Amino acid sequence: MNNKLLKSLFAVVLAFAGLFATSFTASAAVAGDVNGDGSVTSADVTLLYNYLLGSGDVSAMVNGDVDGDGTITSGDVTFVYSIMLGTAPVENEHVYILGEVNGNQWNPAVGYEMTTEDGKIYTAEITTKESGFSYFSFTKKLADAESETGWDDIAAHRFGAVAANPGDNNFVVTEALLGTDIALTTENYLALQMAPGTFTLTLDLENMTLKINGEFTPQPQPENNWYLIGTNNNWSTTDKTYKFTQSTDNENVYSIHVDNVSGDFWFKIANEDCYSAADFYGGTILSFATNGEGPLTGNLVTGNQGAFCLPGSYNATYFDLTIDVENMTYTITTDGQAPVIDPTAKYDYVYIAGNADGWSGNGGKLASVKDANDFYGFINAGGEFKIQKDKGSWATNWGGSNGTLVVDGDNLQANGLVYVNANLNAMTYSITEITSMSISGDAIAGGWEAEIPLTYNEETGAWEGDITFTTGTFKFHANGGWNINFGGTLDDLTINGDNIPVEAGTYNVALTLVCPGEYTATLTPAN
Repeated sequence: MNNKLLKSLFAVVLAFAGLFATSFTASAAVAGDVNGDGSVTSADVTLLYNYLLGSGDVSAMVNGDVDGDGTITSGDVTFVYSIMLGTAPVENEHVYILGEVNGNQWNPAVGYEMTTEDGKIYTAEITTKESGFSYFSFTKKLADAESETGWDDIAAHRFGAVAANPGDNNFVVTEALLGTDIALTTENYLALQMAPGTFTLTLDLENMTLKINGEFTPQPQPENNWYLIGTNNNWSTTDKTYKFTQSTDNENVYSIHVDNVSGDFWFKIANEDCYSAADFYGGTILSFATNGEGPLTGNLVTGNQGAFCLPGSYNATYFDLTIDVENMTYTITTDGQAPVIDPTAKYDYVYIAGNADGWSGNGGKLASVKDANDFYGFINAGGEFKIQKDKGSWATNWGGSNGTLVVDGDNLQANGLVYVNANLNAMTYSITEITSMSISGDAIAGGWEAEIPLTYNEETGAWEGDITFTTGTFKFHANGGWNINFGGTLDDLTINGDNIPVEAGTYNVALTLVCPGEYTATLTPAN
């Protein structure tokens, strides 16, 4: 297009732009915002025009190519003008249902697309599987069918339900939840679990909520035979030894007595129909909202959810379990009890289990000021480890990644001597590798600007060295800095504690670091 025609076009566009002083406010990196000020105005139209004439500069060039053809043309000028007026056509985001609905299976390249008119409210009609449970979540992007990394390709675009309880494996949609708003999230989301039926999904993408309407397909009632599966039979799907007894007073109440309990005891409850189902866990399973240690009285959930754990720390030898399959409740009585915590204790503890100790729970411990739930300590990590509430017990444990703790989460990663902080209120953690430990102070040659390194003794677990002091003070510190330093008294050192006094002499120094309350050092006069 020649300059004369371009100027004529621009004159028309600019004339209209003058009539519309308002601007279209855009989000970050929005098409048309070529000067990068966060909104589309006549100034952006002028910039594009001058750019086409060979003068001026477009600071946010990618926003100027609004038609996506790889170059900026007069067509882009017109399009930016329409964006400013709010008349430009807008393509709505795509939303797909991933999972076991409408005959689909889990496939990152295959999803059922929801429909929308305004890019905010999306709807879809779905049918779940005829038997068992269907699981599904959502994504704004599908993978290329030929991709070998399909799930990774769409990970940043996926979302699902907010967990109803910590430790839940899936979000179970019950009849009581039909017609209610279910919260959605892009972080730590769960797949939705639904029994057979036909439903209408209404997804509010702006407010991240989902409403499900419809009806569950009536299912055959489970038989009156229930069985305990778990530690007692090594999770066997064929063993029917541990059968519940039906109450003679209430046909919906069943009970079982279990002897010879030792260590952590995990279990779920299976109906007779599980043993004839093609998939054992596709039958009627009664489980628990939280995987691990739970209250001795509570509610059951339908489906293959969490397993209950009676921790070994209870020192139980037997327990009785009573379930009410109509009201979906359970009650456990046992001769064991939760460990009694000394009310005068200064610290609470959690324990480390990992490669270094054979996952036994003897890999070290972290301590927190009582009831603060902010745990610290030094451990020798062997690659992977997790944090246990009770030593040697997996009833309640934490793992995670990228600084976030998760109940029953992935193994934490570290090697060598590390300093670990786990905050169980914020559910965050940090791991700092310890590469050196030194002494600095006015009691050593060179003063506080100098440092004398200590040597780590793997046999004793102490940092050791022969140090000559003058009368004065000193402190211990890690990694050549002061982010991790110890002071106070030798028998009870603390992070950021006071300077440690010392008399002149040469001493064998040994610093032992376990956790708060167990940071100690000895200074033994050298012979």
